[in-house]
Amino acid sequence: MAEGVRSGPGELRRFVLEDRPVRGHWVRLGEAWHELRGHQAHPPVIEALLGEALTASVLLAATLKFQGTLTLQFAGSGQVGLLVAQCTHDFRIRGVARVDAPPPPEAGFRDLVGDGRLTVTIESEERATRYQGIVPLEGSSLAASLESYFETSEQLPTRLALAADASGATGLLLQKLPAPASGEAAGAEAQRIWEDLEAGVLLLPRAMLLEGGVDATLHSVFATHDCRLFGAQPVRFECRCGDGRIEGMLRALGIEELRAVLAEQGAVSVTCEFCQRRYRYDAIDVERLFRSDAGPAPPTLN
Repeated sequence: MAEGVRSGPGELRRFVLEDRPVRGHWVRLGEAWHELRGHQAHPPVIEALLGEALTASVLLAATLKFQGTLTLQFAGSGQVGLLVAQCTHDFRIRGVARVDAPPPPEAGFRDLVGDGRLTVTIESEERATRYQGIVPLEGSSLAASLESYFETSEQLPTRLALAADASGATGLLLQKLPAPASGEAAGAEAQRIWEDLEAGVLLLPRAMLLEGGVDATLHSVFATHDCRLFGAQPVRFECRCGDGRIEGMLRALGIEELRAVLAEQGAVSVTCEFCQRRYRYDAIDVERLFRSDAGPAPPTLN
């Protein structure tokens, strides 16, 4: 498959099965993944896990109707101390991974995360509300942990396939929706079809997921079913750091702490973890932050 298939514009596609209570989403991060990778460097196994997490954050955001940000975060006892992947309602992504020491090339999911927890946080701009779901990191993959999250928090049977490497990041999410009341025979037939689709997702080759387009991937899973595919929605990388957010964070630290940093280092420097942009504040800048006419503190960086 040509490299352009992987590195084209990032896109999300929604699909449904005709006359069946099944829906899903397919996503390829495309250029958004390549731009994000340009701001941080990780060993291949960490990079793949970060790519899967970012892909999953888009798929999870796509299942919701909200205005705000979805954050997927996990922390554990393994070699990845912390990983954060964020996606907004309009599919702007950013993410970061913290690694204490380079893992061996053959490290698996459990080696990387150890015993820990997966946290999904949804912050709504419209209602100023915050929802948080926490589940243990389970199974041998991030997809398995997220399936457990959906089972625990959403009570929706869900299957995911995630794949990422230096060239691309792609994912597929399939969900079984509550079916209208029907007879026993119809219910058994719906369950048989769902189990057939589950098997199709589980058997989906990684190479197909990474290198195949949406049509080829969906045909591989739904070859015998009538699947309706909707138009593409763009996915792009965007870090939301900026002077306002950084200055709000510095005001929260207090002027005495910042003066101590100035005395020791000559300037206050802050580097955004997501995009590696560097912010530098000298003594005049710091005093300006705490003037009475400086205005209210902007939101902190998060």
